Amino acid sequence: MQRFRLDQMAIILSSLCMIHCIASVVGLFAIGLLSAFGRMEEAFHMTMLAIIVPVSVVAIVAGYRRHRRLLVLVPGGLALVALSLLTVFEERLHGSLWEPLLTSLVGICLVITHVANIRTCKDCDVSHGEVSNEESSPA
Repeated sequence: MQRFRLDQMAIILSSLCMIHCIASVVGLFAIGLLSAFGRMEEAFHMTMLAIIVPVSVVAIVAGYRRHRRLLVLVPGGLALVALSLLTVFEERLHGSLWEPLLTSLVGICLVITHVANIRTCKDCDVSHGEVSNEESSPA
């Protein structure tokens, strides 16, 4: 059950990032003031990265150890690498539509990965439960 909580926390954190990106775009166009808070934006992104990456890595790896499906592990790893690269190159992308667009896209991929991780682990639990029930029942 703890495994699912990590995935759920990672989904919430990734969603928070996407909401922040969308709000930033709306704010930039509506008021034009958010670009003045560039340092605050950078600190927010670094803080979110420092929280999202470890939580996601632990959740995805724990799930992989249970279900052994590369179709969950590989996209999750690629999404985390992309998120890290976007944070590293944030200064170059800052103020353009590419930053929130790419960050939101990577966030969606990360959320999909965590949902797949939860579902795959639940499917794995069900199939393991069915096997153990079949083994324990007399034939």
